[in-house]
Amino acid sequence: MVKIAALDLGSNSTRLLIADVSGEKFNTLERLHVVTKMAEGLEENGFISDEARKRVIKTLKVFLKLIKKHEVVEVFAVGTAAMRDSTNTNEVVDEIRKKLDIEVEVITGQQEGIITSLGVHHFMDNLQNYLIVDIGGRSTEFIYENNNKVISHSLDLGVVTLTEKYFSELPANRVNILKAEQEVTEEISNLKISNSKLLIGVSGTATSLGAIHLKQNKFDEDAIHNIEISRLELTNIKNKIQDFSEAEIITKFNGVDPKRAKTITSGIVILENIMKRYENSSIIISKNDILEGLILKKY
Repeated sequence: MVKIAALDLGSNSTRLLIADVSGEKFNTLERLHVVTKMAEGLEENGFISDEARKRVIKTLKVFLKLIKKHEVVEVFAVGTAAMRDSTNTNEVVDEIRKKLDIEVEVITGQQEGIITSLGVHHFMDNLQNYLIVDIGGRSTEFIYENNNKVISHSLDLGVVTLTEKYFSELPANRVNILKAEQEVTEEISNLKISNSKLLIGVSGTATSLGAIHLKQNKFDEDAIHNIEISRLELTNIKNKIQDFSEAEIITKFNGVDPKRAKTITSGIVILENIMKRYENSSIIISKNDILEGLILKKY
């Protein structure tokens, strides 16, 4: 067995996975996330702010202590949409390299989707005719197979961006909800993906939805993994949550990270409209994603 770490420097959260890997064996030792909001203000300013950069580096310092504690032999780190879009990405990457000796690879949306599919596939048996949806802070990936080839489409559609546009104040304004739904519908309308695929949701929005659905008092990703949520159940959650303030969301949904309370409305709006577009009656939640994929890609 060899200990490997994967780091995902996302637009909304910075995440760590440490695993013992040998052949088909994959034993998770640590899996953590911190909402660092790297994409905060990026839509308006065009660059990663000093405050966001400091939050990410502070989180990475904590993660690095765990990496050293577990005597990890190799670290794989990727940056996604915020780093793809920012004008000062090279500066941020250089600072992380110099201060922490971590090399961050900024990957394309297509690469992000393909690596995510590796993580999902490995832990779901006989996966066929699927559509994996990864709703991030600044982009959403749509991943599926066509003629035995993995296809990945990345849209500039994420919970941080949508929140800054329409949900800066909660409870959500009804007019803004309609505007957000219209934007999501327009963004996904040009994707030429066939209907009737098994819908699988990964990452923060999907797992938070799972925690809400199960009424968890404390986030438990193992309990969330592989659960099925109907579109009606999702709509009921959306109708309820859109009437809550940020403080009420934190109070009423103990299984959701309090720092996701601000963006969970955006995530559910995106997901509900994806389900409508592709005529999905339900969604399966997967706890596995790009983190596992990063390790499996190398080992």
